[in-house]
Amino acid sequence: MTFFKSAEQASKVQFYQVCMLFAAVVLVGSNAFVLSPILTEVGRGLETEPYRIAWAISAFGGATALSSFFLSPVIDRMPPRWTLGGAAGLLALAQLLSSVSQSWVWLCLSQAGAGVAVGVLLPGTYATTAATAPPGRDAARLGIVLTGWALSLVLAVPAAAFIAAHAGWRTVYILLATMSACVSCGLFFAMRGEEIEAGERSSPGRALGLPGVAFLLLIIFAYMTAFYGTFAFFGEGVRQAFDLSAQGSGLFVLAYGLGFGSAGIGLGAVSPRISRRYLLSVLVAIAGVYALWRFALSMPPIAFVTAVAWGFLNQLGLNALVVSLNRQAQSARGAVMGLNSGVTYSAVFIGPVLMGYVYTKSGFPAVVTFAAIIVAAAAAATVLAEYVENSRSKAQGQKSEKS
Repeated sequence: MTFFKSAEQASKVQFYQVCMLFAAVVLVGSNAFVLSPILTEVGRGLETEPYRIAWAISAFGGATALSSFFLSPVIDRMPPRWTLGGAAGLLALAQLLSSVSQSWVWLCLSQAGAGVAVGVLLPGTYATTAATAPPGRDAARLGIVLTGWALSLVLAVPAAAFIAAHAGWRTVYILLATMSACVSCGLFFAMRGEEIEAGERSSPGRALGLPGVAFLLLIIFAYMTAFYGTFAFFGEGVRQAFDLSAQGSGLFVLAYGLGFGSAGIGLGAVSPRISRRYLLSVLVAIAGVYALWRFALSMPPIAFVTAVAWGFLNQLGLNALVVSLNRQAQSARGAVMGLNSGVTYSAVFIGPVLMGYVYTKSGFPAVVTFAAIIVAAAAAATVLAEYVENSRSKAQGQKSEKS
């Protein structure tokens, strides 16, 4: 994907593009997070049990994974104003349909439609962020855009609970639909005049065959499985450790969001050089934070600081992995980012299921220990991959000298 701009308006256009791409991530995160805190209210409104409403979350995740795998290649073939703006518009329609749901089946189908939209919008946003970044600034720009996840987590969850309590749960989705419609228009405007380089349409299989992509996706799967599996039981683990209310445990979620967001702002200013060694260092640090949780649960202040550190390092890890994938993708960024989203949402399903078994048997300390082992294994795989690559290069060099 290659973008062309006139020099005189480049700075202003790029700023507006970053704002719209940031807003797109906020939308995706908000739709993913808002249903969890209002399950009871939605279940009461639709006269069904909350667990059936939770199926809408699964429908959203499953549809996102499938859409990411099979629809994201269009990102490499169409102008971003149509892919991103159109996907945000479809998300607005799905959220509007969610707001007028008359049954849990209707809500599940509506959220599945939202997943289809997000399966294009999210990888498209990541790919476009990298493609529109000035040389050497891809990590910095992506850091700003990824901070949208923190904002949606910190603001959307408490806001959804407040709005549902005072204006009804349907209002939550009406407001989301309005926001999505505005962002859709903004993306159409921000991406005006952008062109893409003509090329072959990249299938998921062809994208997976690009050098280094399969390995990075494997690391991402381990990384995301550890995160989503831990985060699913994070609030409950903290509540039991310190005998807190739901509101009290929310402070620790806020701490995570503050860490994640502050790292994004820092990346926007520093723009580190993303290398395999840098990625290894971040993975080792994240594994260390997971291991530290066993001791952090002894005192609330230590747990709060650990949550901030966890969020900070997760921003660095996610940033490094997405930047690395984009660099391997070349002209197939959309397809590769689609694989990334598909793998991520597969981990959204597998992580809580896997960690649920661990949590039931041994509690939250066992969950964070298992997460530390998973991420440490990913770090070890990175070391092994670098060793194999260096050995191969050395062997090829010796062969060239002999010939």
